[in-house]
Amino acid sequence: MAERVDAHRPGTGISSLSGFISDKLVERIERGEYPEGSAMPSEHDLAREFGATRFVVRAALDDLAVMGRIRRVQGKGTYVTSRRFEEVGEVGGFRESARTSNRAASVRVLSRSRRLAGPYFSRIFSIDEADVLYSIRRLNSVDGEPLSIERALVPLALFEGIEEVDVSVFSLYETYKMYGREVVTTGERLDIETLSAHDAALLQVEPGEPALSLACLSFDATGCVVEYSNSLCRADRGSYSYEY
Repeated sequence: MAERVDAHRPGTGISSLSGFISDKLVERIERGEYPEGSAMPSEHDLAREFGATRFVVRAALDDLAVMGRIRRVQGKGTYVTSRRFEEVGEVGGFRESARTSNRAASVRVLSRSRRLAGPYFSRIFSIDEADVLYSIRRLNSVDGEPLSIERALVPLALFEGIEEVDVSVFSLYETYKMYGREVVTTGERLDIETLSAHDAALLQVEPGEPALSLACLSFDATGCVVEYSNSLCRADRGSYSYEY
């Protein structure tokens, strides 16, 4: 049932109305009615439900954004997040690295599919060859310039429902946190490859140009491999440093 507020009742100014709505929305997030990673109802739908103006609803959503409970994505909508996503850890993905450099990162999903683990990935993930992996291929850009092409593979058995998460909004490392499998360490291997015509076009360079190839295994706190990824990064825009 819609929870309407009476704008004519004493004590129901804009701040009181928006506070009432934001409290209700937080309750729904806490109950799981709006799960982490899911899209929130539109401002129009919330305004109609609560019998308030979109201006009041927008103020309520502003409160949730300040609390770190939602994330607004231009052109896509508003998504439920968690305050713990705002914590900065030692291990971070592409977007986390860009954010620490005060640069604007964007991700374009190129493809999403299922595949069998097969003999190679069954050994990597310690699963059966017939187990299913979720494969995601993405183009990563910084300040509007293509930087890398990344393919990530994750075991579906560890992340039931991950296919419903919009990975252009939430990073994969954030998504793993949702499932209680935060990445705490990685193992990486660096190589050099030449770009195919298709990959070169995505990265806006000439075919045959060299690229940094970075294969990475991501581990949770139990030592379980939660992701295998391989990234092709433009050699004229990428670098790699190692500390020991």
